[in-house]
Amino acid sequence: MNDSERYNEVAAALAGVEANLSAAEAQGMLCGLFCSPETPEAARWIAQVLDGLSPKGEPAREVLEALSNLYQDTRDRLENDSLEFDLLLPDDEQPIGQRATALGQWCEGFLFGLGLAGSHDPARLPREANEVISDLTEIARVDADAEADEDSEIAYTELVEYLRAATLLVREHTALPSSARPADNGSPAGPDILH
Repeated sequence: MNDSERYNEVAAALAGVEANLSAAEAQGMLCGLFCSPETPEAARWIAQVLDGLSPKGEPAREVLEALSNLYQDTRDRLENDSLEFDLLLPDDEQPIGQRATALGQWCEGFLFGLGLAGSHDPARLPREANEVISDLTEIARVDADAEADEDSEIAYTELVEYLRAATLLVREHTALPSSARPADNGSPAGPDILH
């Protein structure tokens, strides 16, 4: 299943149970939860996504299946060293305003998940990771009424790539065992993957 199909599957399943979260926000939350030394439980995340809902019948089965598949796909990609991780967003055929809204929702979800994971202690994170979290807060307020022009498309593409790399950076400093992290001697560790 490609990313566009996965997005449509999750979005339709969430709409089918009248969930308050979008597909992008649900995956953002999951990514934030994965920024923890403990692997988040799929059931805990699904319960959070469906908080306040009591889906039944076929819609319940569909949403549980879609979210379980999204959990496994996101986990596999985050734990894969080949950097296959991608954000769950509408495909590029959708209007820029819709994609920008989803991007902001993804950031909101990520920040919420990070808070749930209890991983954001600014004093324990390197400067680069704290800057990323600050950037996510700003991107969450993205202007969904942007003009549909080439500059907006370029900016959107750059933001998506930045968030992809930023997620991996934050996860490196919050979820991986300290023995696997580069030593923090006050200077950036390795190449700057955000630019």
